[in-house]
Amino acid sequence: MDQPWVYIVLVGLLIVVYAKIIPRKSEGAAKPDGAIVKEMEQAMDHLAMELEEQNKALIELFSGTKHTYEEHTAKLTSRVETLEKQCQELRHELGRLTFSEEQRRLSLQADASKPGEALGASAGAAVSPAYTEPAAPDKQTEAANKAPMNMKERYGELFGLYESGKSTDYIAKKLGMNKGEISLILQLAKQEERSNA
Repeated sequence: MDQPWVYIVLVGLLIVVYAKIIPRKSEGAAKPDGAIVKEMEQAMDHLAMELEEQNKALIELFSGTKHTYEEHTAKLTSRVETLEKQCQELRHELGRLTFSEEQRRLSLQADASKPGEALGASAGAAVSPAYTEPAAPDKQTEAANKAPMNMKERYGELFGLYESGKSTDYIAKKLGMNKGEISLILQLAKQEERSNA
């Protein structure tokens, strides 16, 4: 009698285990059809919302950058216009000063010839104290005025540092100039040497 009871218990356990396994299989089969698709749709919706938020943030960033760029460009444009006006005014002032200097030189030359004539005509009349006869320039001053200084003479300290092997960065810091200016001066000096050779 113990044997049939054991068989009945084993068959019952087998039915219970089989009953538990069958619903899991049906859930696993149903999940790919409905639940997985639903989860995928939710994940795609979430991803699309995140992408849209990131796109909005990027658009705001670009619009802010564009606005800043336009403001900066407008400021630079107005500054360039102001500098051009100042440059024109300075050119006009330079032309006016050059003209007045020429007029002064001509009047001094005219005055230099008149006092001699006046002395001869008036026999000993005093020369006006405002007029002083220009001193004869010495030969070194005349040579300096005739021949402009070459680049190496103008920028002696720069060329001294360059020829001693210093870098343009070091020279720029030492002399308070920018690197582009130093490069330009060095190139002009090379061209000057070639043209003089």
